This record gives sequence, structure tokens and C-alpha cells, in this order.
Amino acid sequence: MDVHVTGGAGFIGSHLVRALVERGHDVTVFDNVSRGTASNLDAVVDRIRFVRGDIRNRDELDDAIDDPDVVYHLAAINGTKNFYERTYEVLDTNLVGVRNVVEIAADRGVDRLVFASSSEVYGYPDELPTPENHTLQLMDPENPRFSYAGSKIVGEQYVINGAERAGYDYTVCRPHNVYGGAMGYDHVIPEFVERLVTDEPFTIYGDGEQTRSFCYITDAVEAFRKAGFEPGGANGVFNVGTQEEVSINELAELLFDIAGVTPPIEHVDSVELEGSTRRRQPDVEKAREKLGYEPEVPLDAGLERTFEWYCEDFTGRTADEWRAAHA
Repeated sequence: MDVHVTGGAGFIGSHLVRALVERGHDVTVFDNVSRGTASNLDAVVDRIRFVRGDIRNRDELDDAIDDPDVVYHLAAINGTKNFYERTYEVLDTNLVGVRNVVEIAADRGVDRLVFASSSEVYGYPDELPTPENHTLQLMDPENPRFSYAGSKIVGEQYVINGAERAGYDYTVCRPHNVYGGAMGYDHVIPEFVERLVTDEPFTIYGDGEQTRSFCYITDAVEAFRKAGFEPGGANGVFNVGTQEEVSINELAELLFDIAGVTPPIEHVDSVELEGSTRRRQPDVEKAREKLGYEPEVPLDAGLERTFEWYCEDFTGRTADEWRAAHA
């Protein structure tokens, strides 16, 4: 099948592209590589069509999309620091981008459009594990953090109503704390690894008792892949993640065990905590039932792989070499 992936050079996007190629699909990637990198696609570069362009530029996107069966729309600006420092750009990219994709998908008569939304749309959930029918919440329009959540809530509306208007199927995926090697640097796991392997002070924002449910990249990608092709995914909204909830303090302890060191911890305040929910745990039963989705990588195994990748990235040493030097 002919598949187009916007944001296909990013973290989730590039893993998804590789999975699609391995299954024999003809894949076109559209990306401006402002956050991802073309090298993420080196393993399949000779088996895909890559188009560099800005998702906000309707003409560039229109030229890139030919006649796909399925479109995955992952292009967006995320990352908490960006929410505060590039607020308007987050809104502009995410909202103009999704509208362009929805309208061009209608022009091309696609079979299905898969939209990458976010767990952020739940705001402060009062039901845990949180099901897909939980109320979506924009907690504080004056807090720049919610630029991203707001753009994803409106983006879902564009996709659902645009698909209904044009007559194609849609699937909305709400990923929860996806992690793995090459995920970037403005996230808690690579930040923790950097502090460990470069001997920086080990700081944790707040009391560290806030919780998250981390999903390893291969599990998340399998859910996205199924979202584009499984009959049960048509016209549905799905959480993507695991229900293995851990506190940030527990996350740090797991990484200490993997690294073989136990640094002193300093708890500090941060603007990034403003508006951040204390707990996040998705209910993934709907994805199990409709998509046949079953996460397979436990947190300790995924963290080991991620530590190995970032340890070498930060220090130029393998994890075993680094551990030996710090034994």
C-alpha cells in the first residue's frame, strides 16, 4: 500500500517509517527536519521517497502527497521547553498543519488518516487508568504549556469532522510518554541519563512523586502501525502506552540500578511543573480489543536499551565501558 508520513524523520515517525517499509509498503516521508533528522532514516533511505518541506505550506504539502491509501500525520512541535519558549509557533505549526493534511486527504480520497494526538489532552485526569472517553481539558489558556494540549484537542476535531465530511476513515492515537534511544534531549529520561554519566548534579523537579506510564518506542510504533490498517481502528480514538505507572523518583532509582551508581538527589522547583498533572496512566483496553495491541517491553528492559544509547551519545563510551570506569 502507498503510505505517507508527515513528521517521518522524527522520533516516532522514523521508527514507524522503518516498520512500514519492512512490511512492504511504499512510503513517502514529508518533514522539514527542524526537530528530527534525516539520518534517522538512513536504514531505509534507498527504499522511501523523502520530501523536505514545511507542514504549514499548503503548496509544498500538496506537491508531496500523490495518491496514498493511508496518511499518518505526526508532524508537530512538542517538548515542554518549546511550549514555553515557542508558544505561537507550536500553535501555528500544529493547527495549520493538521488543517492542511485533513483537506489534502479529502482531495486525494485517502482510505484512512491517522492522527498523532497526545496524552496532554486529558489535562488533570480524575479517572485512572484514564479511558478515551474522559473529558478533554484545556486547564489554563494563559499558561503557555497548554498551547500543545490545545492544538491537539482542536486537531482531533479537525480530523474527526474533516473525515466525516469527506467520507474517509480516521484514527486518533494518544501516545503516553513514549521513550527510547534518539528520542531527543528535552525529556526526563535522557536528562536523567545525562546527569548520571556526565557527573552533573542529579536534580529532580518537585518532590518526584508525580507519576507517568512510559511506553517503549517499539510498542508505540506497533500501535500506530495497527491504527492505520486494522479494521477495528477505523473511526476510533485510542490511547497508546502502558499501564505500568511509576513515580519520577522510582524512575530515577531504576536508572541508578542500570548505571550502577547512586548519586545524591536534589529536588528543585521548575516552571515545567506548572500545569503538569500529578499522575498519568492510560487505559489501553480499547486498543487491545480493537487493534490487537499488546505492549511487550517492560520498563526495566526499555530503560536499559535507552541508557545504553544515551550513555554512548553523551560520553563516547559504551554503557559497559562507562560502568567499568565508574566501578
